[in-house]
Amino acid sequence: MNKPKEFKEVVKQLNEYFYEGRKRFEIQYRLISSPFRSSVYEEMLKISYGSTISYSDLAIKAGKPKAFRAVGTACGKNPLPLIIPCHRVKGKSSLGGFTGGLDIKKFLLRLESI
Repeated sequence: MNKPKEFKEVVKQLNEYFYEGRKRFEIQYRLISSPFRSSVYEEMLKISYGSTISYSDLAIKAGKPKAFRAVGTACGKNPLPLIIPCHRVKGKSSLGGFTGGLDIKKFLLRLESI
């Protein structure tokens, strides 16, 4: 995203998310990550606005049923945490973690009315 026009589009869509209820981002980007992390990020993109999934269920969807801790690591290394919605991934009985801190994760989930 080296172009000002693309940056303006990102800012526009982020503002729409926070103030107008945008549910999905339509931003072009290229991630370089391991095949497993790529599959985790692809599955995260399928989590609907207003929904959550557990780390273990996401591991199953990503094709590695026992890799729930690795899913947590992928969430923590997510370079686009709003665009690829890792805040929608939580533990079975707790919120789990979030790179931006639990207060921000709670805020984002409340914003999406979860």
